[in-house]
Amino acid sequence: MIVDAHTHAFPPSFVADRHRLLAVEPVFAELYSSARATMATDADVACAMAEAEVDAAVVAGFAWIDAGRCREHNDWLLAAGAASHGRLLPLCCVPPGDPGAAAAEMERCASGGAAGFGELRLEHAGARIFTDAEFDAIATTATGLGLPVLLHASEPVGHRYAGKEGGPIESIWKLRERHDRVTLILAHLGGGLPFYWYMPEVGAVFGAGHTFVDTAAVPWLYDPGALRFVVDRIGAGRVLFGSDFPLRHPRRDLAFLRDSGLTPDEFAAVAGENAAHLFRLGVG
Repeated sequence: MIVDAHTHAFPPSFVADRHRLLAVEPVFAELYSSARATMATDADVACAMAEAEVDAAVVAGFAWIDAGRCREHNDWLLAAGAASHGRLLPLCCVPPGDPGAAAAEMERCASGGAAGFGELRLEHAGARIFTDAEFDAIATTATGLGLPVLLHASEPVGHRYAGKEGGPIESIWKLRERHDRVTLILAHLGGGLPFYWYMPEVGAVFGAGHTFVDTAAVPWLYDPGALRFVVDRIGAGRVLFGSDFPLRHPRRDLAFLRDSGLTPDEFAAVAGENAAHLFRLGVG
């Protein structure tokens, strides 16, 4: 089984409303101001899945500031997931600003078939999106629901690009220390957090089993040897294949994965088995 654990899609109405969204949603403006930045729909994800022979795809929401927009996107994600008969797994948006409202929306989405929550960004332009109290409510609610949270994670060094900021690994580490039971998926190889494996406390976090990293956009950030290094340190069981579609195509990123020096068993785990277990797709 091949599972793309990190894709993005928007309701067609949001695609049509792109220019207005640029004016009112700061994170969206950072990522989608360029005409080259594609906004995909569920149909686009399904087409890419067919081309790459992907069996299931996790479709993430977005870091909307407006709570009503979060709910609208979530309603569409849940409907798209239901219509796909299990091939599209919705990760729903979480609104900032009110811990009670965030928890209530998470519970509503879980009852509607959400596979988890994300992709959440902790910061934008150096300012916090979620306060500690808000993330405490998110972590507590997700733990109670038994659902994972996908966090954007940013490597602290290297070249800048649109969307890099927003997930500093220092802030993620502090959240992980406060909430040791919530299942976190840290995007983009965890922003480099696995490279600190030789620090005993970092090794213990990955060893505890509640922290995963995905490979979204990794071919643009690292050479293939980085994935081999990470698998050697945290284990193949903690790594999820993700393309970050439509930023990248899953067919290209599966080729990258195959060229990363993984054994057949490691490839099978990263390419789909880990996600199938995490998202309860019934792989034995």
